[in-house]
Amino acid sequence: MLASREEVIGSLVRYTDWWQPSTSSLLQVGWARRDTDVGDGIRRGLLETLDERAELCRRMRTMNETDRRILFLWYVKQLSAQDISKEVGISRRQCFRRRARAIRILLGEEVRERTVAPRSVAPR
Repeated sequence: MLASREEVIGSLVRYTDWWQPSTSSLLQVGWARRDTDVGDGIRRGLLETLDERAELCRRMRTMNETDRRILFLWYVKQLSAQDISKEVGISRRQCFRRRARAIRILLGEEVRERTVAPRSVAPR
């Protein structure tokens, strides 16, 4: 689960998909039973993605607020890089760099890059 760049990006894009509950109230369950797609008040697909969402949230906690915001604006709100850069207060180019780094953090690659010791060059 969430082992590749594509899986992480897919999870970010699907985070607020159509199968989320339309309300936080369970009082509408009786009404929902009339709709075959919302038979028990929980739309089809929500329960199947809970583990994926929980894992995504856990990984998102490892990055700073700005990087989380960039990912939210990029994948959930689907704003352009220009709009994101204006909202966050960074350059468009930096927006692309920070997004790529944030994805690497979600994959655990950024941590590995930091912990790998540089090769020492043997003196001649």
